[in-house]
Amino acid sequence: MDFKDVLGFDPERLAADADGFFSRLGRATGGVATAHAESKDGWVRVEYSCASGVRDLRLDPRAMRMDSGRLAETILGLIQQAREQAENEERARAEALLGAGNTLLTDRRLVADQLRAATGTLQENLERAGATIDRVRALLHSDRPRTRP
Repeated sequence: MDFKDVLGFDPERLAADADGFFSRLGRATGGVATAHAESKDGWVRVEYSCASGVRDLRLDPRAMRMDSGRLAETILGLIQQAREQAENEERARAEALLGAGNTLLTDRRLVADQLRAATGTLQENLERAGATIDRVRALLHSDRPRTRP
C-alpha cells in the first residue's frame, strides 16, 4: 500500500525530517524568540516570548492618564505586534534549522487535518461500537430465564 497516496503525505519522509530536526535541534543555540513593542509616545512597552507569552509590561506614569479604553487598546495592540514579531523570528529560525522543503513545515497542516479527521472517525466508530455492545448486553439479559432464590 502506498501511504503517500492514501494519506496525502509521505510518512517516511516526515519521520526522516523529524529525526533530522531533532538532531539539529540538539546543536541549535539562541533560545526562544523574544520581541519588544513600544507605543509611539514611549509610554507603554511590552516584551513577548514565544515560550511564555507576555514577559514584561512597562507603563510610564503618564500612560495612567490615558482613558482606560485607549490604554487597553494600546496594550493589546503592542502585545499583538510583539507576538507577531516573535513568531516570525521563530518561524525563520525553524526554516533555517529544518531547511527548505522540509515536510515538518510544508505538511504539518495537512498532517494535523488528517489526524483530526481520523480522530473524528475513530470517535464515531467507538460510539457506534459502544451502542452495539449495550444493545447486545440488553438482549442477553432479556433472554435469560429468571430464577427465584
